[in-house]
Amino acid sequence: MWAHCLFVQNIVEQGLIFSFIITALYLTSRVIKFDDLTIEGSFGIGGALTTWCLINGWHWSTAFVAALMGGACTGLITGLLNTRLGLNNLISGIVTTTGLFSINLVIAGAHAALGTIPTIFSRVPSMHWIVLVPLTALLLITVRWLLTTEIGFLFTAIGDNPHMLTNLGKSASTVKIAVLMLANAITAFGGSLYVQHFGYFSIWANVGILIVGFAGLILAEAFGKGFGISIVIGGLLYQAIIALTFECEIDQSWNKLITALLIVFLIVIKNTVQFRGSKEKSC
Repeated sequence: MWAHCLFVQNIVEQGLIFSFIITALYLTSRVIKFDDLTIEGSFGIGGALTTWCLINGWHWSTAFVAALMGGACTGLITGLLNTRLGLNNLISGIVTTTGLFSINLVIAGAHAALGTIPTIFSRVPSMHWIVLVPLTALLLITVRWLLTTEIGFLFTAIGDNPHMLTNLGKSASTVKIAVLMLANAITAFGGSLYVQHFGYFSIWANVGILIVGFAGLILAEAFGKGFGISIVIGGLLYQAIIALTFECEIDQSWNKLITALLIVFLIVIKNTVQFRGSKEKSC
């Protein structure tokens, strides 16, 4: 019984952390229609900066600030590569993420354990969800509120009709960069939580995190098209699916392949439902 409770708790805690990545992907891929591969690198920089800060005696709150700033900088770099140098969305993200691999390696090394260093979870060592639930709720409330403001309107205009911003006297490039900075800051915060949750940093931990986020986002959209609690549901469902592979004793080396196939399967289902819906409307 206790083992099952720990199993569910682990799903909830990791699902809540993945909600930060899913939120970032929603802002980039759904709001401004920018396929940002930097998400993978910013998750790593958040973890690396947090590890460096904690190992060097800084308070965990300062580590969060460092992670947020590091993530925002990665979004800024990608935005400048795209808007100033003219690199397309994918290449901009690839260049930034590739460079971040070396930077993360220099900052925190290939592997680093936090040991007994105090983290945000130190007061609730066996119940991290007590901290993660309010943090995730704050994230959802803040982003949802932001999207209803004038700034959120400008964000949406980038994806729907960028020429509208020009007509309003706004800089489309500046707004795009702002969203990329926000999304990558959120991702880096998630990376910081990830390191403090597990108590160690690995240079390979961020590899494939982008695919994890997309899988969670697609699952989230099955429960709602807008931004809201469905983001958390998507993260929890993804983690539940991966946890199920443990229960079925599937070799964990297949996890990334399972995630990739899951995305393809979900997209096929989604496209089939949309096709049937449009066909019924036409009739």
